[in-house]
Amino acid sequence: MKRFLLGWLFCLPILLQAQQVSTVTTLNAAIAETSGLIQLDGKFITHNDSGDDPTLYEIDTLTGSIDRVVLVRSANNVDWEDICKDDTYIYIADIGNNNGNRTDLKVYRISIDDYENYDTVTAETIAYSYSDQTNFTSAPINTNFDAEAIIAYNDSLYIFTKNWINNRTNIYALPTAPGTYSIDRVDNFWANGLVTGADYNTETGVVVLTGYSLIFPFIIEIRDFEGHLFSEGSRKRYNITVNQSVQIESITAISYFEYYLTAEAGTGGNAALYKLTTDAVLGIADQQKSDIQVYPNPSSNLINIEGDDLIKVLIYDNNGNLQFISKEHEIDISSLASGIYYFMIHTIGSEEAIVRQIVVD
Repeated sequence: MKRFLLGWLFCLPILLQAQQVSTVTTLNAAIAETSGLIQLDGKFITHNDSGDDPTLYEIDTLTGSIDRVVLVRSANNVDWEDICKDDTYIYIADIGNNNGNRTDLKVYRISIDDYENYDTVTAETIAYSYSDQTNFTSAPINTNFDAEAIIAYNDSLYIFTKNWINNRTNIYALPTAPGTYSIDRVDNFWANGLVTGADYNTETGVVVLTGYSLIFPFIIEIRDFEGHLFSEGSRKRYNITVNQSVQIESITAISYFEYYLTAEAGTGGNAALYKLTTDAVLGIADQQKSDIQVYPNPSSNLINIEGDDLIKVLIYDNNGNLQFISKEHEIDISSLASGIYYFMIHTIGSEEAIVRQIVVD
């Protein structure tokens, strides 16, 4: 018989401190300079940085091979450094600026519908300059106006700079509509390194940044911020260890707990796809406030969820791997092996998940 003990998430310091990185696969040589990554309907899309055609690549996450190539018409790849999306558009950030002297910074916007239906798509241009940059003298890797990270959040784009001079990151807000803009710095904080990629996890409301200091890659998680004041949120920075290239360039969320990262070929090895299992559940609200009941305890085969507003339940194992999704109030868990699991319960009217820990013995 399987027995289940229900507990609260905050009683689990070992899990909440765990950060795990594994190599999923090395990448095809044609995308050795992978610099951005998004997930779109289960497909993973990347691109190279400077020197390649204006091209997006769908990759096979099992083998690292290229499944599909999409040409972006009306665009040039001067220095594509990141990619993000909202519900309607994909945004490609041509924002790399190692010398600090570019006057043609831009983000290309393409329709998701076009991307899904055609292998050649047309881009619209969102051109911009930094309102606080007055000196455009070339200064190789000695500028605070380089950038490699962008997110789509709250109807705006946010650029996180790669500050070669002071190892901070400045944050600029950019409209999502095509046009030409002079954009203002809205925030900044100490990154203790060079920020190279970003994503906004819509499931948890967490912003995650990638970067490196010397040859040591790191992750920064930002939680509980309001508006664009990311620096006022709760921030956690930790180093990660990888066994291929350490030059992490991108990150995209694939679940509450999990992210994929890409690294371009360089120091340490080949271009690679990594999987990061993290403690994204820290961003979820205090579970004691919920009226949702999960029972019985013990149980051999079934778990009941009591509450009229149930939308869905996502069940994760102790390593953050999604096991299955249910929309039922009575869930058959007989297929689960012994171990710790997390029920993330979505209800109508709540933006945050209700979390229950279950131990299967």
